[in-house]
Amino acid sequence: MEFTPETNYLVIKGRFKATASSSYGLFVIFIDNITKNSDKIDVVASHFSTVYDSNISMPWSELQDMITKLRWKGEYATSLTHDVQATLEDLFQPGTGRGPDIWSAIKKGTINKAANFFEEFLARPTGDKGIKVELSIETITKSDIENVKRMREERDMVNSLTIQNNQQPSPKEESKLEESAVVLDVSLVLSPISGVPIYELKEGTKIFIKITEQTSRGQYFNDLLGASVDGEILPVPATVQKVSKEGKIYTVLVEIGPGIYGKSLDEDTVKVKLYDSNQDKRKSKKTIEPMLNPTETVTETSSSTSQGGSFLFWVMGGIGLLILMILVYLGLGL
Repeated sequence: MEFTPETNYLVIKGRFKATASSSYGLFVIFIDNITKNSDKIDVVASHFSTVYDSNISMPWSELQDMITKLRWKGEYATSLTHDVQATLEDLFQPGTGRGPDIWSAIKKGTINKAANFFEEFLARPTGDKGIKVELSIETITKSDIENVKRMREERDMVNSLTIQNNQQPSPKEESKLEESAVVLDVSLVLSPISGVPIYELKEGTKIFIKITEQTSRGQYFNDLLGASVDGEILPVPATVQKVSKEGKIYTVLVEIGPGIYGKSLDEDTVKVKLYDSNQDKRKSKKTIEPMLNPTETVTETSSSTSQGGSFLFWVMGGIGLLILMILVYLGLGL
């Protein structure tokens, strides 16, 4: 770790475990080296210890990607993650938080002292005073962040093309879809107790799914459907189009909206959650409406314009004829 005039940010990578309450988590915090305030905080928390097994010595961008992936797939505890996020924001709240103290402790090399601040604050949301926090530190520049951003955009583009190629429907499925259909990577929402076994799904059954495709395209449709809230991906309704089986794996093709489909692969042991409007957590329960063909719009506009032009022509012609008749009448009168 090296502090130089060129380093713009101090990146704190951390993990915590609160064994008494079975609470585990990861976080990445970006600290502005000038203001000592947090610029961005990414968190994921779970009641499964596998989250804590992650190695926080990995580069900050990889740990951030891991957190994003866990949240996209819904593999985390929503309430716990929200509470930990709020607590860390309080910890680094400008004026009242301990951000400058943590930054100073890290610069002096007393990482354990910095970890103590985190343990003190995170004891509240986890409900465990014996919580343990481990930290790893990096210093980065603005150009480092821009380079990672550019690489992610390039990766998303490649992933999007790969998903499109790998998830093309079979010839039988393809014959049922529109030529311009979009097929997204989705996950079925499962319900081990009250759900329907995947092998009992029928065409036309309405179920809950999550659009888990980690591309700008996936994010676009989640935003469009109101399914992306504070980094959390919410379930959306979809209608089963086809269920096929290969070995113990079931492939489920669903329709999310006109021309928009999703494809999921699951084992034969899972139970799928049926759609219930009362359990739709989206604030704005949007649906994807069919888009009007641009050529139809142009045709309609042209037709309307043509009809309007013809009508105007006849009106003007009638007025002209009336004026001519009046002039002739007056002339004869003279």
